Amino acid sequence: MVHCTICPKLRAQLGVMWRRGSTCAYPNHTGKAKPERSISPSTSYFLLANKGVLVPVGSGICRKCRGDMYEAMKVSNMLNIEFFCNDETSFPNFNVEVKPDVDPSNLIHRQSSTCSMIIEAKNSKNQVYSRIVHDQRHAEENVPADLQEYSEEESVLSSQPLSQVSSWSEENLETSLDDINKALSSISRGSFSPLKFQVRRNLDILMPNTIRTLKRKAEEATNLILEGIAPGQGKKLFKLIQEPSDLKTTSCDLERAVVNLYMESRDKDIKKQLLSLISLSHTKKELQQLIPQLSVYAINEARKHALDQKEGTEVPNQKPVFHRKMDIIKLDHALDFIFNPAFYQVSSIGTKEMRLEDGSVISIPEVVRTVWHSTLVKIYLAYCEETEFIPLSRSTLYHILRVCHASRRTNLKGLDNTAAYGGNSYDVLLSTVAEVEKYATDGLLLMELKECKDSLVASRIYMKTDFKMHIKQTDHCGDHCINYALSDPLDNQFQQTCIDHQHDVACDRCQLLPTAILNLKEILDKLADLSPNTKEEMLVDIEAAEAKILEWKSHIVKTINQDKARTQTLKDLQPGDILLIMDWAMKFLPITFSEKQSNWYGQKGLNWHLSVCIYKDEDSNLKHRTFAHVMDGV
Repeated sequence: MVHCTICPKLRAQLGVMWRRGSTCAYPNHTGKAKPERSISPSTSYFLLANKGVLVPVGSGICRKCRGDMYEAMKVSNMLNIEFFCNDETSFPNFNVEVKPDVDPSNLIHRQSSTCSMIIEAKNSKNQVYSRIVHDQRHAEENVPADLQEYSEEESVLSSQPLSQVSSWSEENLETSLDDINKALSSISRGSFSPLKFQVRRNLDILMPNTIRTLKRKAEEATNLILEGIAPGQGKKLFKLIQEPSDLKTTSCDLERAVVNLYMESRDKDIKKQLLSLISLSHTKKELQQLIPQLSVYAINEARKHALDQKEGTEVPNQKPVFHRKMDIIKLDHALDFIFNPAFYQVSSIGTKEMRLEDGSVISIPEVVRTVWHSTLVKIYLAYCEETEFIPLSRSTLYHILRVCHASRRTNLKGLDNTAAYGGNSYDVLLSTVAEVEKYATDGLLLMELKECKDSLVASRIYMKTDFKMHIKQTDHCGDHCINYALSDPLDNQFQQTCIDHQHDVACDRCQLLPTAILNLKEILDKLADLSPNTKEEMLVDIEAAEAKILEWKSHIVKTINQDKARTQTLKDLQPGDILLIMDWAMKFLPITFSEKQSNWYGQKGLNWHLSVCIYKDEDSNLKHRTFAHVMDGV
C-alpha cells in the first residue's frame, strides 16, 4: 500500500494537464536519441521503487534506455510483475491526501532502498511536509499478495483524484461518486469507465463540451441499466419510456393517414401541406422509408413551409418574380434622353403596337428616329460625362434601342424639307472646297482647305446631334438661348430681353461653320488663277448654302420651343378641353383594277385632310381620335 500526499497543482500537472514530452524520460538517459516506446505501469512502478523517480505512465523512452532498464529489471527479478492500465484497473491502491499548499517543485529523493522508501517534499513557506511510504517485497519473492488479490472495487480509480468538484472534501466524494462508480462498474462487469466528476452547478451555465460529456455519460448509464432489465432490448424499452402508449398509437394513426393522403394526392401544393405535418418529427431517412421515392428536396420544402407558415397550413400562391438586372434610376435617365423629341419625328400615317409585360397592348403612332443608334449612344454617353452621371453600359443601351419601336430611314426629305435643305447645303460647301483644291498649288493653302473640310463635317454632325441638347430657354451662349435666338431684331413686338444673364459665352462648335466659311472666302481671294466668273459662282453657292444652314439652325430652335409649348399645353389640358391639330396630307390617287398606263397619266388627285383631337378621359389619361376627310375639287 502506498500513501501519498499531493498538492492540487502537482495533481493537475500529473493528471488532466499532463502532456507527453518529446525527449526520453529515463532518469539515466544520455545522448539525443528520440523516444521509441512509452513507459508502461510496470516500468513506472519499477523506476519509482528502484530509482526513486516518479515517471508518469505514457512518457517516452528511447531504445538504448529501454534495454538498460530491462537489464536492471532482470537483476532485480521484476520482469515477472505485470500491471495493467486501462479504464477498469490501475496501480495498486493509493490513498491520497490532498493538501493545497504543498510545493511540488521540491525534489523527491530516496531514503531507503530496502524495506521502505520515503519521499519528502518541503514547502519553505508553509512548512508542510508530504510523505510517501511504500512497502516493497523482497526481489526474490513473487508478486505481492495485495497485488494479486485486490478486489474489483479496489481496482477502480479512486474518486477523489479524478474528481473536479469545487470541494476537496473526501467524505462528499466517497458517499456519492465512489458509490456510483462502484455500482456501475459492478453492473457492467468492469466495462463502464468511471465518472470523473459530479456537477454541482446549474446545467444552463455549463460549457458545451461539458454538456456533451454529461449527455454521453447519462446515455451510457441509462443504456447499461436498461440492458440489465431487458437484455438486447434496451433501445425498445427506452422508446417505451419516452412516449406513452396512447400518444404513440395516435401518432402512428396520424402518420398512416398522412402517408395515404400523400400517395393519393396529385397536387404538389397539397403534398407539401401534408408532408409538413410529419416533416419536423421524423428524420429524412425515416420519411423516405414511410413514403417511397420521396426526394430530399420535397422534404426540405415541406420543412421550410412548416417553419415559415405553420404545420399543415395551406400553401400560399407564389407570385411571379421579375428579376431586374439594371438600376431603375439609370434606366429612367436613359429613356428620358432617348425619347427626346429632338431625335424623333412623328409620321402622319401608321401606328405601331407595343406589348407590355402584363400582356396589355398599347397603340402608338409611327415615329421615325432621325439619328443612328451608334450616334445616339455616343451623344448620351457624352452627356452623362458632362453631367457626371454614371450611365448604363453601352451594350444595354443598344438593347434598349432595339426594343423600343421606331423606324429608321435613310432619306428624310419627305419628312422635313428644312433639314434636308440644310444637309444638302453642307454637301454644296464640301463640293466647293473640293473644287477649290484643284486650283490650289501651295501646300499651306491645301492645309487650310483640309481644315475647312474637317470643320464643315464636324459642324454638320453637331447640327444633327448635339446642338438640340444644348438649347435652353435661357443661356449665356446666344446660339443656345431660345429667348435671344427667336427674337426679331427689327420688330419690338417679337423681342424678349434677357435681363438675368449676359451672352458672354461663345460655343466653339457653333463657331465651326462661320469660321470655315470665312476661311474659305479668304482662300478664294488668294487664288490668282481662278477666273472672276468661277469665283463669283462659288461665292454665290457659299452664301446660299450658309443661308439654308442658318435657316435649318433656326428651325431646330423653333421646333424645340414649340415642343415645349405643346408639352405644357397637354399637361394643362383639363377634362372637357380638346387640342385640335389639322393639316393636309398627301393627295389620294384613285386607281382602278387593271388600269392602263395611258389612263394613269394626268390623273387628278383627291385632297386628303386630317384632323386629330387630343383630350383627357376621366382618369386624366391622354386620348386621341383622328378624322380623315377626302375632298374633290378643292
